[in-house]
Amino acid sequence: MKVEGPDNNGLCWPKCSLFKCEKKALKQMGKVLWCEWLEQQCVGASCAYASCIRNKLLSNNRCGLVIKRATRDEIKPEDFKVNVKLKGKLANIMNDDDIV
Repeated sequence: MKVEGPDNNGLCWPKCSLFKCEKKALKQMGKVLWCEWLEQQCVGASCAYASCIRNKLLSNNRCGLVIKRATRDEIKPEDFKVNVKLKGKLANIMNDDDIV
């Protein structure tokens, strides 16, 4: 049974519908996925010929579909200070207190 996405631990596995064997040696024998290249049970993402159709296989055998980016804003909107000098009628309309 093919499933899209990683196993319960977030690791890539051969039962994923996006998993691909570059040697095209992956065959299903009953409930076991068999590697005809190594003549043993498929080892999954730790194999040198394993890849992902969506290019989401990370170097530590983890599935990139479940990894979320940890981003942090180093510059906050409060850090920007805009000094605007107005001339003419617009300067008369706006008070100095309104301009930040």
